[in-house]
Amino acid sequence: MTALDIGVPIAHARLPFIVLDATTRILALNAAAATLFARPAADLIAQAFTDIVDPFSREKAALMVAEALVEGVTYDWELNHPRPDAPPTLVTYTAWSWYHDPALAPAVAAIGRPLDAATSLAAQLAATNQQLEGALLQLERTHAALKATQVQLVRSEKMRALGQLVAGVAHEVNTPLAFVANNLDFLGETLQSLRELHTAYHDLTAVTPDLAARLRAADTAASVEQIWADLDEVVPESRDGVARIAAIVQALRTFAHPDAPGTQAADLNAGLTSTVRIARASAPQGVTICEDYGHLPRVHCNPGQINQVVLNLLINAIQALHSAGEIVVSSHHEGPFVVLVVRDTGPGMDADTLARLGEPFFTTRPVGSGTGLGIAISRGIAERHGGRLEFSSVAGQGTTARLLLPIS
Repeated sequence: MTALDIGVPIAHARLPFIVLDATTRILALNAAAATLFARPAADLIAQAFTDIVDPFSREKAALMVAEALVEGVTYDWELNHPRPDAPPTLVTYTAWSWYHDPALAPAVAAIGRPLDAATSLAAQLAATNQQLEGALLQLERTHAALKATQVQLVRSEKMRALGQLVAGVAHEVNTPLAFVANNLDFLGETLQSLRELHTAYHDLTAVTPDLAARLRAADTAASVEQIWADLDEVVPESRDGVARIAAIVQALRTFAHPDAPGTQAADLNAGLTSTVRIARASAPQGVTICEDYGHLPRVHCNPGQINQVVLNLLINAIQALHSAGEIVVSSHHEGPFVVLVVRDTGPGMDADTLARLGEPFFTTRPVGSGTGLGIAISRGIAERHGGRLEFSSVAGQGTTARLLLPIS
């Protein structure tokens, strides 16, 4: 494949420049891009750009090309490029439609600006967040594919095959997730060392007033104090994001293996707290989730499966409320049982709908937005624990779900 002529000025530009087709194959590139990719330019022609970037950046690279073709121009796409025996290089790209031949389909031109991650603390954090974004995109795409596959397999009564598929996907997502979590831990530990080093520089320059004044001016110009304050918030928020993804992956694994062994004496209130935290993130702004937990003894159960039941009930309650209302999650001790309760102020259900609740494939959601399996699976989990799942509802007065589990 012959490379396109991009002109002498671009060919000798100091910033990396590439031309891609709609499938991300490289049609042309300059010397700066070849240096960035650490390969001869001739070897890169016709290669997929998505195969050259870091695995965490592949989804974003494909989206960048697609958006440039649709919108005409797109900005600020941060992609990681692996380097032999060195940390990846983070490059921010601007891309636009490139009409190199009226007789051919438009291509995409992109110019990049490498960020010096070795000396810029902000670039280090951006690189870590970019990896997290890549993992999120991968999880979103995998989740969408799973939903489509689930409908097909349910209709053909192949739920066991679906369980195997979900388990495999959850395992694959766990690998990059662990990588991101480890990087965040490293960054959190390094920040303190960098802050101490910054303070030491100030102490050393105190004996030279001119140098001290220049250093203070540089700090002010760069807003160093604001950067430290922002980093103190961003790193914990990123860790929280990783923890939420891990909880979703665990829920998928629980769904795939509902009969997995592993009962233990569990603190159900702690499980309720973590599950509510996950559900609250997906609730609309007008939906309030309140918690009222009583003292409970430890219950021998599979806590992951019980958390999945509560999460299913919470999701149903959130969807019933649409954009406004209240959900109360509570727990109490009732004879030989502990009782977990999810009550909402939604529209409720009539007697006919309530009678069919829990039937496999029965759903009140619009066609294509629900499989009708959530309550059926939750009821099965409750029964395998020797308990039961009860519902009460009146049209216009909300719905109450009660999960009863035996203490012994």
